[in-house]
Amino acid sequence: MNQNPRNYALTQDKILAEAELKLMLKTIKPSMEQASRTGRHLHFINDFYLILIGSLTGLRVSEAAGIKIGDVGENSLRVFGKGAKVRVIPLGKRGRISIDELIRIKTRAMNQPVTADSFLFLNRNGKPFTRHAIARRFTYWRRRCGIEREIGYHGLRHRFATYLLDNGFRLDEVQKILGHSSQSTTAMYSH
Repeated sequence: MNQNPRNYALTQDKILAEAELKLMLKTIKPSMEQASRTGRHLHFINDFYLILIGSLTGLRVSEAAGIKIGDVGENSLRVFGKGAKVRVIPLGKRGRISIDELIRIKTRAMNQPVTADSFLFLNRNGKPFTRHAIARRFTYWRRRCGIEREIGYHGLRHRFATYLLDNGFRLDEVQKILGHSSQSTTAMYSH
């Protein structure tokens, strides 16, 4: 049976649990900190911040790959979503601090350019991360943490949307933040 994905309730197995997110970040953090100190295995820095920032913003994997430093505002993040739609995502204090930390690390430990046109996430060859590379790194850490469910980077988006709705955001507010054109798409997060 060919089901339209917009017509199903989102099941819990597609949402990264809060405990799983904390486990992933806790597992990656020592590797990220060591990479920052030693200048070796710098991909751990990107891994940590891709997951952290993704969990704080609900970015799609392609949006995370496309962030440029000039897209970061004082309290917001401009992203280019599906259909080349531009949207502005509010950045809470923790999101802004995380991005500022990453930018400091990029200049100090990673020796990467920090201009408005620079991508926030660059690979070891100085090229922007692809969505496939981000998905692979997420899967690597998910497996390393013993999370057996087949859940991808998009699970961070589901985690974020569920968090917003559980904390009093209205469905139309979440729809706007996520960049959904239809409220029925956002409604799958309400349970």
